[in-house]
Amino acid sequence: MPIIDRYELSLPGHMRLIDARSALNHLERFIHDADGPIDTKVLVEELEPLVEALHDASDATRPVNGQDAFARKCGELGYINLSRKEHEYLHYIRGCTDEGKDEIYAAIRDIRSRKYLPDEG
Repeated sequence: MPIIDRYELSLPGHMRLIDARSALNHLERFIHDADGPIDTKVLVEELEPLVEALHDASDATRPVNGQDAFARKCGELGYINLSRKEHEYLHYIRGCTDEGKDEIYAAIRDIRSRKYLPDEG
């Protein structure tokens, strides 16, 4: 069973978290401004937007392990993702010869040339 080491949240889920934070701020102001005991029905009505936003955000969250996330990103960029065992064997074979080492360094240079680098200035 893969170990879940991170969670991914969709953009709509992220927006619902922002909504939840706004609802929490509104609830805090409401409670702070109350001049006495708060009616249960009114409190439930004030809590409803917060609870709905948190439920929506949790529904938009999914656990992933890092390897799955890496494989998905490779697919998005048009690269082929190897299994860990395939990667280890390929790296071992390439590392045994000078041509293989040159190929590894060329691939690294190619990746670096494609990588987005922000403008400094």
